[in-house]
Amino acid sequence: MNIEDIDLIENPSHDRWVWLLKRTVMDNNWSNLHEGFRTGNSYFRELADTLDYVNDEVNNVHPMHQVRQSINGAIGVFKVFREVFALDMFKKHTATTYDSNLVISMFNRTVTFEENDKELLNAIKDSFNKRKSDVYPLVNNLDQAFQLSRVEGRSTNPYKVPENIRQLVAMMIDEDMSRNTCITKLDEMANNHSLKTKDNKGLWRTANSQPRPQIWGADRWQDEMNKYKWTALNDYLYERMEKGRSTLDDRELKRIKSNWDKIIMPNELVCYPTFIKLGIGTFKVGKTEVIKANKNLH
Repeated sequence: MNIEDIDLIENPSHDRWVWLLKRTVMDNNWSNLHEGFRTGNSYFRELADTLDYVNDEVNNVHPMHQVRQSINGAIGVFKVFREVFALDMFKKHTATTYDSNLVISMFNRTVTFEENDKELLNAIKDSFNKRKSDVYPLVNNLDQAFQLSRVEGRSTNPYKVPENIRQLVAMMIDEDMSRNTCITKLDEMANNHSLKTKDNKGLWRTANSQPRPQIWGADRWQDEMNKYKWTALNDYLYERMEKGRSTLDDRELKRIKSNWDKIIMPNELVCYPTFIKLGIGTFKVGKTEVIKANKNLH
């Protein structure tokens, strides 16, 4: 997570909160076109971290703070989201301490009320088995196995789109080029040492100030695109709207259709001030009520 993201979480900004809702749990007119739009969202982590910060009494967020009021106005939606996301991170072994403590609390509830939640029970069983296993050689104690203490090198956000894929998707749509042509251009940028200058303090950037792509082999490009194609497209569409480019022309519609499972995108991108049903991975929050956002979110 970037320093600026941490700043926003520690000092919850209402504007940032509304922005997060639009990117995560508010509805739009393309989310129903494919499951990937709802299950692969790179900003779920920041949403969860913001919920944790605001709800932690240690942080003394005022009861009348706009973000706290917004959370309390849809507490049922956020409670379900937080539990689903915590378990998803726990299973991927990328959980924060908040995630892990919530999963343990969910496990205690399952045992107390004999709910026999197999998905949850299997996650707990797997955590015991992670201790000193060949697959997790750096896990040496139960605190690490249950992700209550950090394991070196563990990812914090498996949904975050790599910069290579982010640039690839934007280039494919904006410049109307095939994926292979875009990859060739990005590879050229990655190998062009002349892009490194003193002006940007040694950071290699492209001519249009984009972070310089990394050097990947063909298999890496394919694997990462398969993994992040929907999350990257979702991010691209939101970022496009934020720049005032909410209309897709015929050329762009055709490019998206040919590269993303033949989906037919709407010509005009729209985001609605309502909360949507959520799905993450194999977990579906199918009974979540659709709730109107409060007036401050319009």
